[in-house]
Amino acid sequence: MDKTWYAEGNWGDGSKFKQEITFKYGLDSTVVFTEAKGFADRQQTKYGDRNHGIRRFDVADGKLHFWEFDVFGGLTQGEVTFNDKNIIYTYNYQGAAVTDAWEYVNANTYNFKVGNWSDGKWNQIYLETQFKALNDGFDYHFDHQSLVVTNLIATGDFYRDVLKLAEIPDPNRALGLRRFQVRGNTQLHLVKKDGIEFKKDKDIHLCLSTQDLEGVIEHLMAKGVDFYDRSSSKGSVTVSSDGVQQIYLQDPDGYWVEINTGKH
Repeated sequence: MDKTWYAEGNWGDGSKFKQEITFKYGLDSTVVFTEAKGFADRQQTKYGDRNHGIRRFDVADGKLHFWEFDVFGGLTQGEVTFNDKNIIYTYNYQGAAVTDAWEYVNANTYNFKVGNWSDGKWNQIYLETQFKALNDGFDYHFDHQSLVVTNLIATGDFYRDVLKLAEIPDPNRALGLRRFQVRGNTQLHLVKKDGIEFKKDKDIHLCLSTQDLEGVIEHLMAKGVDFYDRSSSKGSVTVSSDGVQQIYLQDPDGYWVEINTGKH
């Protein structure tokens, strides 16, 4: 789940198969949403959004159902079952019974077959290929960054009042710690410690992105907070080779913060 899978191959009639599909939980994990890219025209010359799908467990009949809506206006629906780690889709397509089988190889690889299956065997196979996860890592999410500070009050107030990060309570009510929400569950933690010093270099920085850099600059100027470009020119903005605008400023403990217009 929360992975994107990719496969290429050829159908039995010689036409090409190419698909990139992402599975994500939705509605408090009560449904699974899928988005698939593939050939979006009959001539197989245009590759783009092709299918959007839903998988939902029906408590009434105890079955997992799926619906696939395609770019051509079609709807495919059927049932999903599991055989150990294998995932089996069964449905009717143009009057014929069809089975899609995702056969488990490892956490990032499934053999994929489409055909007619009955009585424990494949009577005909229309497609045989392999799906691989595009990201075969551990699906990390950035959780938080901690900064050691000597002036917890002034530095914390800077992130709250100047950078406008929402301060959130520490569940452990620890002394000498302030937490701030960056976005979603991503946080910045400030930890007060005395006697720990190291050189504060611009290359060691927290980076925040916004699509309202002009508004940020106006806010900084109103607060009397200096900002610099990458070469340390005061009041200037750096524009990188990819068009991203950047400014840099320091918090009361001397840590550098970059604010840019990068899109996510």
